[in-house]
Amino acid sequence: MKNLITKATNAARKFTAFDFSILKIYLCAIGILLGSYFSAFFMEHICIVWIVAVIAFVIVMVQMLRYSCNCDCDKNK
Repeated sequence: MKNLITKATNAARKFTAFDFSILKIYLCAIGILLGSYFSAFFMEHICIVWIVAVIAFVIVMVQMLRYSCNCDCDKNK
C-alpha cells in the first residue's frame, strides 16, 4: 500500500496545470452527481453531468498511469 501511495504522489508531482484543472472538473462533477438528487435542475441534466464526470475521470487516470509509468522507467536507467 505504501508503494502505491508513493507512486501516486510521484505521478501527481508531474501533473501540469491542465491535469489539475481536469481533476477539479472531475471532483466538481462528482459533487454535482451526489447533490443532484436534491435539485430538480441537475436531475434534468444528469446525463450531461455523468458524461463530464466519466470523461474527466478517464483523463485523470490516463495521466496518472502515464506519469507513474514514467517514474518507474526513470528509476531503471
